[in-house]
Amino acid sequence: MEKLIILPSWCESLGGMTVSLSMTIAGFDKLQSLDRISVLVKANSLLENYLQHQGQGDCLQPIVATDGAQFYERALKWVAQQPRDYPLLIENCTTLYLLPILARNILQLKLSRRRVYHCFRDAAYSYNLGGNLLRKLIFAGLAPGAICNSQFTSEKVAKNLGLKIKGILYPPLEREKFSIRSPKSEAPSELKPILASGAKIMLTPTRISKPGQINDKNLRGLILVLAKLKELGANYHSVIIGQDHSPEQINSKNLLQLAMELKVSERLTILPPSFSIPDYYQHANVLVTLAPREPFGRTVVEAVSSGVPVVGSCTGGIGEILSNFAPHWMVNPEDPQAVAQTIIELERNYHDQTSQTLLKGQQWIEANCNPQEYARKLAKIVDLDLKPETVKL
Repeated sequence: MEKLIILPSWCESLGGMTVSLSMTIAGFDKLQSLDRISVLVKANSLLENYLQHQGQGDCLQPIVATDGAQFYERALKWVAQQPRDYPLLIENCTTLYLLPILARNILQLKLSRRRVYHCFRDAAYSYNLGGNLLRKLIFAGLAPGAICNSQFTSEKVAKNLGLKIKGILYPPLEREKFSIRSPKSEAPSELKPILASGAKIMLTPTRISKPGQINDKNLRGLILVLAKLKELGANYHSVIIGQDHSPEQINSKNLLQLAMELKVSERLTILPPSFSIPDYYQHANVLVTLAPREPFGRTVVEAVSSGVPVVGSCTGGIGEILSNFAPHWMVNPEDPQAVAQTIIELERNYHDQTSQTLLKGQQWIEANCNPQEYARKLAKIVDLDLKPETVKL
């Protein structure tokens, strides 16, 4: 019986790839096909702990390693020992330090005739010309079947790497967790003082990245929006939730410094990642995400599914999602005045236009971000036969 081997590229963050992987496992579980996948994880990593916390430990294959590079080396050696008819799905291996490891294993993967696929969750492009050339050479040699998380990503991957796109799969969402029908939880302790002050919460779950990168999250834009909202007399408090991997968290410090300069530091809170992110959505008034080149925009579907309106970039994967049901929520991410005005309009029109848009968005999410359908489509792309139409009720 064939198994799909899933090899994630990074095991120490709570980003979109982690959540997508968890929902992929959930999809196979609902199809009663959990025994058809094996997910490699670095032993005792944040990824393993997260998946164990979700009750998904049965399909995990822990690999003992001291760091990410050693994990990847040992994981590929483990793959080489598995039956050759087990397809391999590599999750977003585009990080520069992992590419030489993948390159050293291309010949072995080719000689084994193992079916190899690569799930791209970003454009796999860099401003570093050397790194970009390395990516092109490695993926030309490996020639994996490319699976992308959005049309935006697929266009970039096809252009930058010249790969044939096998399928576009919008990442799945756990509707039971992100649902407007879920009982409202007690506000997280960090939000209680904000709510008590009467401020509305402008939520942005995201990795706290350095400005100017390919996938710049444009968090500086949030501070500019806060300043505009303050000018307009609107009492909003920006809550950013995410990891900051920069030395001494300099990226977060720079955001706080900008907020002080614009006299809105009392309206900004930066929090670490949380396993209980749905609790934050339940108490948010709006999600604001201004990344201009976001590959997909998982937080958009999480928020809309939770009943939270979204103001997001008109570009990239964020614009791609919103264009399906809420084009009037799309904004120029470089225009803080327009962003602030859109936030105010959402609040003003909540009981008619905004609530109806949320309903349309939830219907779109149910049709396009269903874990069960995601697993079924993924199995078809990688030629993995599943049990005939079994569904876990």
